Formats: sequence, C-alpha cells, structure tokens
Amino acid sequence: MSLQYFTPVSGLIGGSLIGLSAATLLLFNGDILGASGLMSSFVVAPVKTLTDPSQQWKLSFLAAFALTTRVYITMIDPDALKDQRLGYGESTMPIASPLAFIVGGFLVGFGTKLGNGCTTGHACSVVNSLPTNTTITIGTVIASLAAGSAISGFLRKSPSPNATKTEQDEYTNNRRKIIPSIFSAAFFAIGLVTSGMTISSKIYGFLNVKGISAGTWDPTLACVMGGGLVVSFLSYQLVKGFNVFKNDKALECPLTQKKDGGKFNVTTSKVIDTKLFIGEAMFGLGWGIAGLCPGPAMFLAVAGYQNVLMRWWPSFFVGAFLAEKVKNIQIGNSSSSK
Repeated sequence: MSLQYFTPVSGLIGGSLIGLSAATLLLFNGDILGASGLMSSFVVAPVKTLTDPSQQWKLSFLAAFALTTRVYITMIDPDALKDQRLGYGESTMPIASPLAFIVGGFLVGFGTKLGNGCTTGHACSVVNSLPTNTTITIGTVIASLAAGSAISGFLRKSPSPNATKTEQDEYTNNRRKIIPSIFSAAFFAIGLVTSGMTISSKIYGFLNVKGISAGTWDPTLACVMGGGLVVSFLSYQLVKGFNVFKNDKALECPLTQKKDGGKFNVTTSKVIDTKLFIGEAMFGLGWGIAGLCPGPAMFLAVAGYQNVLMRWWPSFFVGAFLAEKVKNIQIGNSSSSK
C-alpha cells in the first residue's frame, strides 16, 4: 500500500506543539486551551471578556495567535496553506460551497456551546476559498487590533492604593497570565499549520477509508492526535489531583500565580447528558459539512480566507449565541420546577 500523502514527522511535531500550547496554559496559568470556548466568549459574554481583568489573557492569546499566523504565512512559508491534493486534480476531494460554510459554522458554534467543547469524532471536506486582497487586509487589521488589545493589558492602571491584599494578588495574577498566553498562542498557531490541520484534505484523507485500497489514505491525523495527547497527558501528571501516576511534587497552584489566589480552572464534571450528545453530534456534522473546526478556522480567518472570515465565523457566533440562550432557558425551567 502506497502512503504518498502521509507526513508522520510534521504530524507528530505539529501535534506535539498543539499539546505544548495546552500544557503552557495549564501549567503556567491554570487555564484550559479551547478554541471554541475562547471565541464564543466574545458573543456570549462580550463585556466580561473584553473588560474583566481575569479574561485579559484571551486578548493576549488572540493577539499572539494572529501575529504568529501572519508572520508564518508571509515570511516563513507563503505556500503553507496550499492544498497539494487539489493541485493534483483529485476528483475524490469534496469541495465545500459557500452555503456549506454557513451551515457548518452554525452547527459547530451551536454544537460546541451546547456540548461544552469539541470532539475529535468528525468527517471533513475541503476548504476551497482562496484569500483575496481585501480579506488579507482584514486579516492584517485583525492582527493589529488584537496586538493593541494585548498591549493594553500591560498598560492597565495599577490597583488602588487602598486595595486589599486579595485584590492586589488578583491584579498580579492576571498580569502574570499574559506572557504564557502569548507563548501558548504561538505554539498553537505553528502547531496547526505544521501538522496540516489547516488543510482539510489531510483530515478527509484519514477518514476516507476507501483511500486504503487506492493508495491515497493519509494517516497523518493519527500522528497529530498522538503527539498532542502525549504532551497534554504528561502535563496533567504535574497537576495535583489530576495526575494518574504518583507525584509528590505535583503542582497545587499554576507556576505564575500566587498561591493565595491562583488555581487550576480544570473542569471536574463527569455528567453525560442529552445536551452533550446532541451538541457533539451537531459539532461533528458541522465539521463534516464545511471541513472546519474552530482552531484551523482561526488560522484561516487571519490568513484572509473569505469563506471562513465572512461566512463560517459569523455563523459560528450566531450558533454559539443561540445555544447559550437555549442553555439559559433550560436552567431557568429546571430552577422553577424545583
């Protein structure tokens, strides 16, 4: 069997960088890397996300992600997003229509918000929208705006002289989250493009089992997931209460945080309910329709891909907003019935 599209080295390296991105946020900030949750917070709770000092790291993350993306595709590898399989003219490669981006974005946004995150179970098609001068300009503007937002985090005024010790510690902890979030975002962006996750045919090539007999199957995705899972798993062995192996030196507080106020914001919920199944099913369906999940969609939007920037993301935000409304209604009905 010929594996002409298999790129195990770049898959492992890229996946490991994605895992390193998650590990950096976890160990230094105590936060979880989740592209869907990060982006949906800007429409679900925009005021809090933009003004709450505890959320400042998200702006720094987006700034570094955007700038890393622009530098990579303009200076390091301008051909990084070219899909070689489309270049070979393969008739088996599906091409997503503009409507598919709209429907896919909505389903991914609604599903990830309802189900509280992403899953790796999916089917993909190919992104086939090339960047135009206008959208490339918009991508550059996004990067610049995000950079300004991050810089503002360093320029925020210090707490009042009358602030309590708790308030002062909280201010210090929030500022200390900025630098790790910048490194995490850079690792994430480089990991996505290195692994090939920004090229949907890499994912479709893995899921299309017919390619095994045809010699076009691409198991690179397995290497990406393997690299990411190994690094992420190892990072949790350093967090007290989440380590599988005994570790007397496991961290009780993130590395950059003061012990009095610092904590690991890791969910401990093990609830499996209808919302989870429906949400993840919608997410998988949306990913399959448009060939995109939030992480690669972030990269392609900053790169200036028109269908992603103008269709997929607006639909994603609408879906996430409506899903939050549905969850709030369910919570209200549940409270009133007690």
